[in-house]
Amino acid sequence: MSTPEEPVKKRPKMTTSQPNRTEQPKQDKEEEVRCRYFVQRKKRYCKMTVGRGKLYCGEHEVSAPASESATSTDRIPCPLDPKHSISSAKLEKHLRICNARARELPAYIEPGINSRSDSDEGETRPNTRKLADVSLEDLRSLVEKVTEIYETDSRINCIEELLLEHAIFKEELANESYGPQTLKHLIQSASLLGIVKHERFFQKDTAFVEFGAGKGQVAFWLASIIQQSSSDLTNAKVLLVDKASHRHKQDNRIEDRQIVYRIRADIADLVLRKLDMLQSCKSVIGVGKHLCGGATDLALRCLVRANRELPNESGQFRSEGFVFALCCHHRCDWKTYVGKKFLLSKGIGHSEFELIVRMVSWAVCGSGTSREKRKQTETDDCVKYGFTRTEREVIGRKCKRVLDLGRLDYLALNGFTAHLKYYAKSDITLENVCLIGHVK
Repeated sequence: MSTPEEPVKKRPKMTTSQPNRTEQPKQDKEEEVRCRYFVQRKKRYCKMTVGRGKLYCGEHEVSAPASESATSTDRIPCPLDPKHSISSAKLEKHLRICNARARELPAYIEPGINSRSDSDEGETRPNTRKLADVSLEDLRSLVEKVTEIYETDSRINCIEELLLEHAIFKEELANESYGPQTLKHLIQSASLLGIVKHERFFQKDTAFVEFGAGKGQVAFWLASIIQQSSSDLTNAKVLLVDKASHRHKQDNRIEDRQIVYRIRADIADLVLRKLDMLQSCKSVIGVGKHLCGGATDLALRCLVRANRELPNESGQFRSEGFVFALCCHHRCDWKTYVGKKFLLSKGIGHSEFELIVRMVSWAVCGSGTSREKRKQTETDDCVKYGFTRTEREVIGRKCKRVLDLGRLDYLALNGFTAHLKYYAKSDITLENVCLIGHVK
């Protein structure tokens, strides 16, 4: 006779830790263990946890008010870079490994060599003025001067379209899974490399230098073209130049590591002539997709300087040309701008240059306010600085082109023929002008 089964007893749920009766509510505990330092740049408090009995994390303990900082802290600002703090007991060891320590520079780095002007004219920096501080009369006078330069120079008042597409992008551009942002960049890259082909820059023994390479999207496609056309582009290579270190770089996808190189350098410090990897090439072609503001001027001076330093020995490379997509003229700087001589000859000095680089933003962002605020408060007839929104956009475009005209003038004086083209439609990007140059 079978005995009745005993009822199964439910086992208590296992917990990782037993609750403490004296423990404060979870929300209060979170507030206690988080650093109380307010990070102004991020507009929030630091999220790092703190040690027992402390109010600030190790990084911000040194910045804490004296009344709130722990008396036992041994942290001090780093002598090499006060933006971070270190333990005073480990000072000697930290100074040997700190990222801000002085390092031996490679031969191809000469600090500031490409930011030096060819002339000291107008180098004295005036007191910078905001547009709101300039009288309407003075501002209109400057706009009239810019308009006169723009309308009387045929090199900029009738820029033609050169909308091309390199065949290597055919499958990518037909990929329906890509969103509009991805397609936007692909269309621009396809057109720029189409122009490189159109200008007959794809030659053997050529090094393509992508200035301001970032994650290396353009360089990736350049290297792919070289791999697929190995017979026509023998000994061709791609060099990426960027001052920052990026994650998820596109050039890491290139299988043939013999044709792609990356160096970490500021364009202002780069000497092409001293790069060993370029010595086996006969020509160098500069490439840049949205080379922001003054970076364009640094890259142009870098290429021009390489030809000035051309030795008499045979077999040495020469800067043959470039294709640069231009943008962010508001980030141009008088010290590094290559077209100073041209502007000075037109009666535009340093003070007026500073106002021009403020007005260029009108071409792409109107008043400078957010899109939401513009929808609420601004119409096409909205007047600011004495001009309607539509007038400001036109003035901004003229200012951009006048700055580019100074670059054309500089290149003409230094052995290059150059011109401007629209390489993309304005609905793809408002920064749709590229600068194309050939050595004479």
